[in-house]
Amino acid sequence: MASEPKIMFGRIFLMLLGFLLIYLGSRNILEPLLMIPMGLGMSSVNAGVMFLDGNKMGTLFVDPLMSDPIELMNIMQIDWLQPIYTLTFSNGLIACLVFMGIGVLLDVGYVMARPFQSMFIALFAELGTIAVFPIAVWLGLNPGQAAAVATIGGADGPMVLFTSLVLAKDLFVPITVVGYLYLGLTYGAYPYLIKWLVPERIRGISMAADRGPKISRSQKLTFAVVACTLLCLLFPVAAPLFFSLFVGVAVRESGIDAFTKLLGRCFSTRQPSSSA
Repeated sequence: MASEPKIMFGRIFLMLLGFLLIYLGSRNILEPLLMIPMGLGMSSVNAGVMFLDGNKMGTLFVDPLMSDPIELMNIMQIDWLQPIYTLTFSNGLIACLVFMGIGVLLDVGYVMARPFQSMFIALFAELGTIAVFPIAVWLGLNPGQAAAVATIGGADGPMVLFTSLVLAKDLFVPITVVGYLYLGLTYGAYPYLIKWLVPERIRGISMAADRGPKISRSQKLTFAVVACTLLCLLFPVAAPLFFSLFVGVAVRESGIDAFTKLLGRCFSTRQPSSSA
């Protein structure tokens, strides 16, 4: 190997870690939609950049006689990965597509029927962001970087990607890896965290069957239009995400089944269900 031994062993470790993530995803221990592509990418990319001396066997896309690491990195990153990054990640398109898929699955009827309870849950969801931001600043990150890192604790994957691209492009790769690893590991740890944090007597309480007043499709569609316009007015920097999310909601509530199934199957983890 032309690389230093510690780099070589580090890449071998990451390849094995990728195999582990694929296994855990395939067994549904962790989120398969996140872990399997991440594990496959981790193992293949680290295998592809194991620099080899000249006159030795290379890889499928690399000249076996290549010995210049810079030339190899140009092929692996710029010629191959750069167009994918430019056309999907750098402009936020991938986040918008995922939000559109989430919108198709989102039933805004619960938010409309129980607005205060929904806001209460949302505030608790953002406690991670509020707690991490000052810690990140104290550790030496600038406010933009600290805010991008803090969103990992209070937002889902697409929002984390979008925030990083806007506030801290230089941290996009580590934030993406850490954010999705965190999400995947959290899904797998949920049963254990709940048993640890919630007493058994509280876990045994039956949830109320009453979901509040029934909300019609026309009311949901009206709410989607008004909420999208208001949120874009108040937070213009996130307007592409709001628009994508509520386009999905509008497609769902308009009864356009063909597009509902298309968006739900392509950009989300489960099949869309019919709304009331």
